Amino acid sequence: MDYYAVFSRNIIAPLWAFKEKTPYLKYLKYLEKSQFFPQEKLRQIQWTKLKQLLSHAYKNVPFYRARFEEAGLTPDIIRHWEDLSKIPLLTKSDIRENAESLVAANVDKAKLIQKKTSGSTGVSLEFFIDEQSQQWKRACTIRHDRWAGKDIGERVAAIWGNPDYEHTWRLKLRNILLERNVFLDTLKMDEAGMYDFYHKIVKKPPRVFFGHAHSLYLFARFMEQNNLKPPKPAGIISTAMILHNHERALIEKIFNSKVFNRYGCEEVSLIASECEVHEGLHINMDTLIVEILYDGKPAKPGQPGAIVLTDLSNYAMPFIRYKVGDVGILAEKPCSCGRGLPLLKSIEGRAADYIITPEGNYISGISLTENFAMQLPGIKQLQIVQDKIDHLIFRIVKSSITDQSRIEKIGELVKERFGPNMTFNIEYVESIQQEESGKYRFCISEIDNPFK
Repeated sequence: MDYYAVFSRNIIAPLWAFKEKTPYLKYLKYLEKSQFFPQEKLRQIQWTKLKQLLSHAYKNVPFYRARFEEAGLTPDIIRHWEDLSKIPLLTKSDIRENAESLVAANVDKAKLIQKKTSGSTGVSLEFFIDEQSQQWKRACTIRHDRWAGKDIGERVAAIWGNPDYEHTWRLKLRNILLERNVFLDTLKMDEAGMYDFYHKIVKKPPRVFFGHAHSLYLFARFMEQNNLKPPKPAGIISTAMILHNHERALIEKIFNSKVFNRYGCEEVSLIASECEVHEGLHINMDTLIVEILYDGKPAKPGQPGAIVLTDLSNYAMPFIRYKVGDVGILAEKPCSCGRGLPLLKSIEGRAADYIITPEGNYISGISLTENFAMQLPGIKQLQIVQDKIDHLIFRIVKSSITDQSRIEKIGELVKERFGPNMTFNIEYVESIQQEESGKYRFCISEIDNPFK
């Protein structure tokens, strides 16, 4: 038993929260109960929060006042859930071009928390959240951590980039006393770095592993190739990237533990995550409204659509009907775990990850990459780029056991999946370039599609 974790959770965490005057532990206590509320009750709570947010945005946020008036709207006109579609979508361009007018006039900007996205699809995005929103997000994350077997004060082995705790002495102290993270920097995943990380986790076994989906997979493959056996964790939390089935299978095999897939973004934090039943990702509807839209209309369960988010907790710089740029699918039935939180069946990747055939059909990048990777054993990494409607680029990182005859099969696979009008070429590269955040993109379409 980790006695320090018990001490940290029951003594240090409450004292730290008291000193900081942060209410996240109170919010956490509520969230542990609300996850089992009937979905109808959760929707009623959402509606109340939405009406309060719309009223605040109309009165205090210049951008929304102007946008509502331009659309002929006032908060009173939004009377039913169907009326939500009357509010224009918020885009990344809107945020970049109207950053000042999106900040509420009745908040002290000096007290706001500045955030920044990694800019993985282009230019990064800067925005603000208030302290209350920060604490709700922290509480939501801890609730979902508990589903994976990790509680406050327990060790975490994080395969991640640019850890925040390095930036100030206060964050360093917090990591030592409360968060207890040991990091493998995803931008330094060479053999020496992975061996060093392995020795650290063997010496002090973590409660859970946490990291980018593909980076967890790379570390699992490194251990498999070097006959290394990691300590068995309570769970593995995979996030920040699409988790492919073959990656999940290897990670679970090497760690002898279940993967808990998680979806979020910097703008609103945690959006959805798997519970212990693994039947989909529970939407964090306590603080978010999640819409799935196809061609601007609500997608049916099982149909892919653009993910649109409304953050119910951030009054400093409200994100109302924010088109985040990802594609998801709603589940067709509730989870058997008994929670009232609805399910996302899957995250299909970024809108820019959908490939379009010359005939105008759409293929999910995650499905395509998964299919090709399974058909091409021995390849270290594969990236598919669509630069023209009728042309694909396959970037391949070969390993010492790559079967050249299997690579030559790409032509057959392209014809099978796309028909005779799709052309392609193969580029052999030393590695697939990471983004600044440490993430990888394995399917990129430069062609417009209805999800963008």
